[in-house]
Amino acid sequence: MRVFPNGFGLILGLLTTFVVSWIWPLGKGSQEVFFSDWFSKLAVVLIFLIQGWYLKFDRLRTIGKSSYSLLRVQGLIFFGPLFIVLLFEYFGFLPEKWIAGFYFLAILPTTISSCVVYTAIAGGNSDVSLGHATLSNILAIFWVPIGWILLSAGSGHSLLSQWITFGGEVLPNLFLLVVLPCITGWKINKTLKAGHSKKLSFISQMIAFSCILMLVYLAISKNIMLFGRDYFGLLIVELLPFLIAFLICHTALSWWGNGVFSVDSEHRVAEFYCVGQKSLVMGLPFLSLLQDQFNTPVDLIACPLIIYHFLQLGVGACFFTKLRGVVSGSSA
Repeated sequence: MRVFPNGFGLILGLLTTFVVSWIWPLGKGSQEVFFSDWFSKLAVVLIFLIQGWYLKFDRLRTIGKSSYSLLRVQGLIFFGPLFIVLLFEYFGFLPEKWIAGFYFLAILPTTISSCVVYTAIAGGNSDVSLGHATLSNILAIFWVPIGWILLSAGSGHSLLSQWITFGGEVLPNLFLLVVLPCITGWKINKTLKAGHSKKLSFISQMIAFSCILMLVYLAISKNIMLFGRDYFGLLIVELLPFLIAFLICHTALSWWGNGVFSVDSEHRVAEFYCVGQKSLVMGLPFLSLLQDQFNTPVDLIACPLIIYHFLQLGVGACFFTKLRGVVSGSSA
């Protein structure tokens, strides 16, 4: 399911998209809204079709040798950040308008491309990182909608009403826009035995890359049209301290949570990057899928996710030298 350029390529694309959307945001007329809604759905389908094309279940064998390690890493990916956000909310650290965005960010899976690339650069076991990342992205297809409903049940809606909504609205969209395209892509590749040629890989990367950038463009455009450039800029400045605090706690969780229990240094590097990152690639499609279920404006939920992606890639790169030392020191 690794279908995106490395972290630095994605950062460049995101920065360019941010500038374009800031200067030329999409309007809010009826035609623009129609285009935005339908293109969002098309982009989600294409992204998961390509994700399914590159899905390889044999990657999971790498991480299936130790059930304890498997449960620990997947647990830290999904529940560790959520525990941090719950603590932030309990102690009144987060403003109410940002809580939903942080909840959504916390329940997302890890990245695939950047976590594997960063693991390789730092001297870790990239097969292990690829296995954990693949599994977390598969689990997220079911966990993210369910997790969001469980969390939103405590904010003015009964759990029963949320499950009724899930069965009547979310579940059909989840199947049609996520599960079915993913299975279709996997089945077509398996049937045709198309392999992974460089040309085909490049084309699929560019299609998926373009789709995710368009989702970013639409999300930022909505922010600008809703709040205006000046107020949206102030929101970003206001959000940064809370994202940095979350990033520090998230990184510490990844470092100590894996450092204490991981006995293999190369595995520790892989697990560090798997636990310490959140996937923009999975987050934005799910944001489009679940947008009708949010009480908070979707724009305020998209902001933490998009900005956090920049922060986590920058911080992850700062650990290259330290982690190389851990690997070389253990092998000496």
